[in-house]
Amino acid sequence: MTRYLCPKCKNELTLKSGKKGEFWGCSHYPECDYTADNVDGRPVRKKRYFCPSCQNPLRKREHNGKAFWGCTNYPECKVTLEDDNGVPATTKKYPCRVCGHYLVRKKGAKGYFWGCIKYPTCRNTLDDDQGLPRPRKSKKKS
Repeated sequence: MTRYLCPKCKNELTLKSGKKGEFWGCSHYPECDYTADNVDGRPVRKKRYFCPSCQNPLRKREHNGKAFWGCTNYPECKVTLEDDNGVPATTKKYPCRVCGHYLVRKKGAKGYFWGCIKYPTCRNTLDDDQGLPRPRKSKKKS
């Protein structure tokens, strides 16, 4: 049998059973809280995703049967991202012309739109045009 070592403390990982199934945990728990998923009998660490605004971890959540990703620093940080097949939706970074941060695609009551990541501090929004933000026409003086 292959032995796996904890990357945090270098002690042995053991296969454990929990309410969500089998997983690997450090043999020195609770001093070391490292865990990993059991994938084909091997420990595999879940990929973590971080908030583009405050760099805290994102957590997958569900509301009314729809999955989305929200910042774990809520309510201080209100960033949410759409779920794209089990991962946060990756979008190109479109700069917010009001505050300098960037816009993310969101779904509202009237459909998709682009809103500033610093909402509610910055309330800049743009309409959605087939998955891309539609820039407003500038009012040039002649």
